[in-house]
Amino acid sequence: MMKKYYFNLFIALLGVVGFTACSSDDDDYQWATVSGNQVYFSNQLPSSYNISKTTNVINIPINRVKTDEAITVNLIHTDGTGFFNVPSTVSFAPGEAVANITVSYDPEKVDYDENHKDTLKIASTDYTTIYGASSYSFSAMMPSPYKLLGNGVVSDAFFGFTTTAQIYQNEEQPNTFRIFGGWDPVDDGNQDNYLQITILKPGDVVAGQTITSSDLVYWSEDFNTGYHHSTYDADILVCHPYGFSSTKDQSMWAHNKVLAYQDDGVTPGEIQLAPFYYMDGVGGWNYTQNDKQIVITFPGYDPKDYSIGLDYLGRLTSVDDHDYAQVAIDLGEDLDFVKYGIADDLDALYEKLAADADPEGWLEHDGAVNWELEESGVYKFLAVGFAGGEAVAAETLTIKFTSSHEFAPQFSPVGIGTFTYTQFWEGDDPDLTISRAEGTNLYRISHWGYDVDFDFTWDPATNKCTVSEQYIGTDYKDYGPVFVSDLPTYDPEDSTYDDFPCFYDPATKTFTFNLVYYVAAGYLKYGTETFTVQWDEVAAAPKHVVKKSFGFSPNVSTPKKHAKQADKAHFTQEKRIY
Repeated sequence: MMKKYYFNLFIALLGVVGFTACSSDDDDYQWATVSGNQVYFSNQLPSSYNISKTTNVINIPINRVKTDEAITVNLIHTDGTGFFNVPSTVSFAPGEAVANITVSYDPEKVDYDENHKDTLKIASTDYTTIYGASSYSFSAMMPSPYKLLGNGVVSDAFFGFTTTAQIYQNEEQPNTFRIFGGWDPVDDGNQDNYLQITILKPGDVVAGQTITSSDLVYWSEDFNTGYHHSTYDADILVCHPYGFSSTKDQSMWAHNKVLAYQDDGVTPGEIQLAPFYYMDGVGGWNYTQNDKQIVITFPGYDPKDYSIGLDYLGRLTSVDDHDYAQVAIDLGEDLDFVKYGIADDLDALYEKLAADADPEGWLEHDGAVNWELEESGVYKFLAVGFAGGEAVAAETLTIKFTSSHEFAPQFSPVGIGTFTYTQFWEGDDPDLTISRAEGTNLYRISHWGYDVDFDFTWDPATNKCTVSEQYIGTDYKDYGPVFVSDLPTYDPEDSTYDDFPCFYDPATKTFTFNLVYYVAAGYLKYGTETFTVQWDEVAAAPKHVVKKSFGFSPNVSTPKKHAKQADKAHFTQEKRIY
């Protein structure tokens, strides 16, 4: 094998030498001649062009070798989209070696980042040359006027990740941004390149609505996160609330907003999105009313900890027999101090504390504060945090206070029962103890709602129940504490006990309550809920209950899902309307 290798190499070398030796014969070789005008496209032409809405033509040069006569060359092109208008001919004047093909387009059809392609060809081979290109392919696009701000951070509570993202700002529309790479951890290959968001201002018109609020965040194009849900065989999209019937109005967009601006007052520091995570044709998860579902932190922004933690520690009675509500306050590290107080009108109290008025309560560090109270009741505690002399945060706490000076009724169990929720919650709550305050018509259902007491009065002589205002043990999103009472207590002008009675039916051993659940801003749900009792044999049910027929049909909306369960999934089969 070694000898054969060297032999072949030797023959190859001879071939090279032989070729060189015969090169002198080239002097007698007759090269082929080319006739005609020899029209061609230069190989120096660009492969792409930038176009804009302010122009409407691209001039593409075409060349020829023979220039002594005027000629007209037929052209064809292969743009299948119809975006470009190309003339069917191009003409050369005598002596002219270069002519321009004027390719035109409609500037009204130009959109950012849309790539348009075409290929121009010389129709007849009579004009072409083997030494030049007879066709020319090019593309044209209007690039988006975006500048890179830098790397930001995207946090998505639904998918449970935080990742780095590149954030671009539109130089022509500074309130529009593109977020690249924010959902990389869930990308299966179908993820959209970017999410484009716009900060709205009052007067803007989107989705057929005139915007009335500042700092709302909007995006019209659904964003494919790149997560494919195997159970439903569908990709999960991040959708703005405007596209769904239950959240189409801008009053439901309030959780899509700018949380903070940077020092220039224009560039956002932090934005939160509250989307509908949707799967086409299936449904999805409605998080449109959640705060900080998706948080986008912009480059250069240093988030501040303006949090305020409040915890009711209970009643404190001093040695001189004064009662105090004791509240623990934790200040975020970037707060200078908090002002605090108790009032029924939290808005008015906030205005007072946020102003320069001297507050009754002031705290510059973590600690417990005492607020003197004389009477039992439900109180609303407000703390306002300050940084740099400005009010930057606020937090509320509902306090159910029992004075040591008041007579505390002694309750004794009289039975157990099942409470059926249909409004704020939905479902049966069994094995709840019902007790009665000795010598009174005051009854108490223990461990009701979010593990609180539900108090009501019931007079067997009239078979009338009343439910006064009381805290249900939980808050509703950012609207604050939720309360419950009967409808006539909540709205005595328009609701009466004849229209919305609360009563006991001895045949079924069932109390019927017409309840309303509400926050400071207004009511959430109202309607009928029941409590069916198994009376204790020793503490028997009262005798001589008045029997009365109630024929009523209150205007009650469809019950919501149980609030405790809704937080687990938020899943709905609601279909998109846009």
